[in-house]
Amino acid sequence: MDLNEAEQAFLRGMRAITLDEQGREIFVGLTPDESVEYLGLSRRNEQGEDMSANPRYLELHQRHEAERERIVAGEAPLDRAP
Repeated sequence: MDLNEAEQAFLRGMRAITLDEQGREIFVGLTPDESVEYLGLSRRNEQGEDMSANPRYLELHQRHEAERERIVAGEAPLDRAP
């Protein structure tokens, strides 16, 4: 994903990103392709475009947040890379 070091550090601290089995950086709970899509939608949201009615954004966000919450609660591992 196209993240700068500050974004990586923040998202890693929030348990929002991880490495998949192939060592690719992804949002937890999402595939690599979904992660790129979610990043784009999230950036649009941060820039003021309201994504609260966008079904795709909501689907990706809900899946991502559900997995992130499992990780924070200690119910799932953060990293899946070998």
